[in-house]
Amino acid sequence: MSEFIRKRTDTPADTALQAEGLSGSEKAFAGLWYKFAQEPECRAITDEMWRETARINELAKTDRQLAMNELKALVPGIHASADIVFPVIIDYPTQLEVGEGTFINMGFLHLSGGKVTLGKRCFIGPNAHFYTPNHCVEDLELRRAGWQYDASISVGDDVWFGGDVVVTPGVKIGSNVVVGAGSVVTKDVPSNSVIGGNPARIIKQI
Repeated sequence: MSEFIRKRTDTPADTALQAEGLSGSEKAFAGLWYKFAQEPECRAITDEMWRETARINELAKTDRQLAMNELKALVPGIHASADIVFPVIIDYPTQLEVGEGTFINMGFLHLSGGKVTLGKRCFIGPNAHFYTPNHCVEDLELRRAGWQYDASISVGDDVWFGGDVVVTPGVKIGSNVVVGAGSVVTKDVPSNSVIGGNPARIIKQI
């Protein structure tokens, strides 16, 4: 499990004062407990993003460059030199950053309100999924009630993901890392590593 999940010992009651007066997206972006199903603003943002990305994905079938321009206008954190193969699914337009020269293959998914930051010159293989939402492991009642919190994911420069890689909430991956196809990354990864497996482990240093 990621460092963020291991250290999460508070409950919604513990963070109630911090969350008071915040919108649903502000709670999500801050990593506070919230109930997505009971936050109309979050639902409205994600519904709109799903509609827009579906429209752009369809546009890409006939005009990929126009679709790319519209995606970069929709998601301002995508660098002008980044290259993306459609389709993509992105939940929140402000919560994705893609660095200079990074290539993302088809089937990319960024789920929920945690920020996903991809560094420079990364190669992201097809069907890479970045999951940022967590539900409570220890308390079944909190999970039944729909409480969740989001944890950001960060990836350094020159990282290569094989196909069908999953990265779980709160994970930090260093630079010059190779992630084998089909890996599920549940722990932080140091720079200059080759990792693989489910859960992913370090195979060698490079």
